[in-house]
Amino acid sequence: MTGRGLHHVTAIATNASRNLDFYTRVLGLRLVKRTVTHEDPGAYHLIYGDEDGSPGSRLSFFSWSSAAAEPRSDGSEHISFAIAPEAMDWWEARLSACKVTCRRVNGPEGRLELAFEDPDHTPLALVGAEQAPVASRAPPDIPQACTIRALLGVTLSLRGTALMARILTEVLGFAEIESVGDRIVFSAHGGPGGRLCLHRRPEQTRPRIGAGAIHHVAFRARDDDDLAAIAARLQERLGIVAGPVKDRYYFRSLYFRGPDGILMEVSTDGPGLLIDETREALGTRLIFPPSLRDRQGELLRILPPLGESFDQAG
Repeated sequence: MTGRGLHHVTAIATNASRNLDFYTRVLGLRLVKRTVTHEDPGAYHLIYGDEDGSPGSRLSFFSWSSAAAEPRSDGSEHISFAIAPEAMDWWEARLSACKVTCRRVNGPEGRLELAFEDPDHTPLALVGAEQAPVASRAPPDIPQACTIRALLGVTLSLRGTALMARILTEVLGFAEIESVGDRIVFSAHGGPGGRLCLHRRPEQTRPRIGAGAIHHVAFRARDDDDLAAIAARLQERLGIVAGPVKDRYYFRSLYFRGPDGILMEVSTDGPGLLIDETREALGTRLIFPPSLRDRQGELLRILPPLGESFDQAG
């Protein structure tokens, strides 16, 4: 396995305050960046991750209040987090106490998973995995032994998996490690964001992007040279032409469409989320990218409040 794995996964939320409450209070994740989307700066971009907001640990959300709910399948496409195997009972009880419906399922590689959804019906799973514990700032009612240890990976549901498998193995450095039934598991490494599973979906149209859906999946590139090399491999080996590199302030990205039209992104590790906040202060201020700071007053009037402790702009 020579790949660098996932950089981040981004999904769609309709209510930023509700999303923030669920992921920080119920799941105990750390909000590591509070900013806005570049193309639609009247919407929040909330990013959750590890203590440094490291690439591979990040799950983020675009808050589009007008996003309509779209029918999706049975959770075959979902985002997975690693927990200690012995924490499964505790999480089942906690989710039930928080009135979050959950069920145990057998996942790939024989791992037990606890499947559930967030308030926008984004499919999620807690997976009993031997992931190394990480430092956590979880709420005091979540024991340290039970904290979510890492973003494990993502499962994508596609009508045909052959092209995506080639993208993963020939361009992004993943290796196939298991194929059972309608699922193929790929791994880039054993750390956060190292797994991606493909689910072979029966012949049917991919649901439109809506509330709770995965908007895009991003993969890691070391730097600009690595980004250019990945773009070249995509075109030379698979005939896929990526779009121009875009400066996202915290990283630089290129985009391309994968199978079923799913949006894929490749992003550099740097400059990183620590360029405008200290490690201790990550996620405590609303930060506008430099290109939007002249519109800060206008945007603050548009953006809905996130609560008293979450509305300071920087």
